[in-house]
Amino acid sequence: MAKTLIHWLDVAETAELMKEVGILPRSKERIDKDYDRRAQAFAKHALPAQIVRLKAEAPMASLHIFSEIYDNGFLRADPWRWWFAWIALELIAETGPDPTGRRIKDFLKDSETHPLTEESAVRWLACNPLRVRYWSREIGRDIMLAQTHHTSDSANAAVRAEHHLAMALKKPIEVLKDSLLDEAAEVSMALTMRIDERVRRNLKAQRPTRT
Repeated sequence: MAKTLIHWLDVAETAELMKEVGILPRSKERIDKDYDRRAQAFAKHALPAQIVRLKAEAPMASLHIFSEIYDNGFLRADPWRWWFAWIALELIAETGPDPTGRRIKDFLKDSETHPLTEESAVRWLACNPLRVRYWSREIGRDIMLAQTHHTSDSANAAVRAEHHLAMALKKPIEVLKDSLLDEAAEVSMALTMRIDERVRRNLKAQRPTRT
């Protein structure tokens, strides 16, 4: 099932698409004065390395399986969610279901092909303003909690507040990475669940009816 879904995905290198639409120069060998530098900021700093799209001829059944990619109730489809879906399906096809999302998280952390660098985390954040709001809200909660403790008369509470805030904001890039991994895991979990539903439904339909 996962391999079938991969077949309905169109995967293209972001840089090549940028050349096609005139955002990047088409050739390094000769000067290209026709490309538009103004659009590079978003394309170079907010998009994943590959652009993944559902092919126009994909069957309607695939829309149900990809429903969580289109809209999970908070985030709607964007290039990163489709990129996560592609990687998740490749992993599911190769190594089996990923019901907890742990497999894709480990892959993205450890893979040399798709290293999670500071750049990729920031690119992911920049692609969708809802992510910025969510991430800011999470950080804001830590700051408010620390400030609440800090107003206490207890010296120990003030020390705990400072420690809490220091730990929460010590490595904000790590917080970004964890947030990115959590969203990737959510996508992988959703696809695993939908594929399982589809497989069970197909097996049930294939069972001979008793007479």
